[in-house]
Amino acid sequence: MLRKILFVAAALVLSYFVGSRFDFVPILKTATALAQGQRSLSSRDSKSGSRPAADASIGGGDIAPIRAVADPYPVFDGIALDPANNLVAISDENHHSLLVYDRASGGKSDAVTEPRRRIMGAATEMGFVAGVTMDPEHHEVYTVNNDSGDQVTVYSYQSDGNAVPARRLFVPHQSWGLSLALGRGELAVTTQELNAVEIYSRTAKDLTKPSRQIVGMDTGLEDPHGVVMDERHNEIVVSNHGNWTQFRPYTNYDPLNLDQKYVPGRFDPASITVYPITANGNVKPERTIQGAHTALNWAMGIDVDAQHDEIAVANYGDDSVLVFKRDDNGDAAPIRRIYGPNTHIVGPVGVAVDTKNNELWVANYGDHTALVFSRTDSGNVAPKRIVRNAPAEAATCGFTNASAAAYDPKRGEILVPN
Repeated sequence: MLRKILFVAAALVLSYFVGSRFDFVPILKTATALAQGQRSLSSRDSKSGSRPAADASIGGGDIAPIRAVADPYPVFDGIALDPANNLVAISDENHHSLLVYDRASGGKSDAVTEPRRRIMGAATEMGFVAGVTMDPEHHEVYTVNNDSGDQVTVYSYQSDGNAVPARRLFVPHQSWGLSLALGRGELAVTTQELNAVEIYSRTAKDLTKPSRQIVGMDTGLEDPHGVVMDERHNEIVVSNHGNWTQFRPYTNYDPLNLDQKYVPGRFDPASITVYPITANGNVKPERTIQGAHTALNWAMGIDVDAQHDEIAVANYGDDSVLVFKRDDNGDAAPIRRIYGPNTHIVGPVGVAVDTKNNELWVANYGDHTALVFSRTDSGNVAPKRIVRNAPAEAATCGFTNASAAAYDPKRGEILVPN
């Protein structure tokens, strides 16, 4: 410490000596003046106990932006139902929260629909949350951090506010979809960048490894999002965006495979792929719904109506919900399509089928609503009820995870990739 004090003192003396004798070194003179001014300010402030005021001529500090583009309201993402307990859970990627509503919530009002509970705060460990699933037997709700955090967090049905998770499970980066198979005691997680589905024990936590993984060139997994473990038919059903690239390690935590042969990336049509519920490794799908007649376009969340042998998909690319026969294969057209201005579907991300109450739920990312339709609705139909997390007509930014920004001077526009 004494050596450091002597060094600083010598530097100050030298700078003062040089700055006061050589006019051609104005930088040193300025630095010396600032140092002397700061010392005198610090001395006065330490005696008075006050904090020095910021020098208006010097940039920096706690400066408010001139303006900001931000959404003050939640933005819905994943959705899950528990009809037995009359609950609906919807993730909010914008404010990193989880909203829990009564199943009968919503209506025709333009007012905000109040949730029963909202889990939000630093202690929750939620980030850009995506998929959601609910456990009606153990009264737990799961959500997964997609672009940050890299973990599944689990909360009790009674959790509210800034609640600590009951447990957390670390998963690969860009995990998106969740599904429970309670009879098997398993949890399925899709991972975008790995083009994989990981299967864990239902109670897995911390750094527990998956018990098995569907991954490899033969699987047909291409940027997988939604996933359902259908125990009635012993199948795993996955929705895929269709873009594929070989995973390349880029952090110290990624496995290295120096012998891996490079394979160029590709863009294929969106698809729904189906596997045995016990699938493991590089397995081919039993069925693949894919092609021009399917109308699949950025297929996001997915749900299986095992009772009526149907698959519902949130079709983000054209603001629709598609319903297929469960055993469809190949270039099959949907048997129903909810689409059109009367539906109020805008950027759908989550979908859930309620066979007990004969309803179909849709979580909109493109505005501040979740929509409730009759299960068999088709065409340009109005929803039965609307759940609003903001006043009607409240604008949305269109982004919740802005990774960059650029200014276009020709058009006077700010470009933001989401």
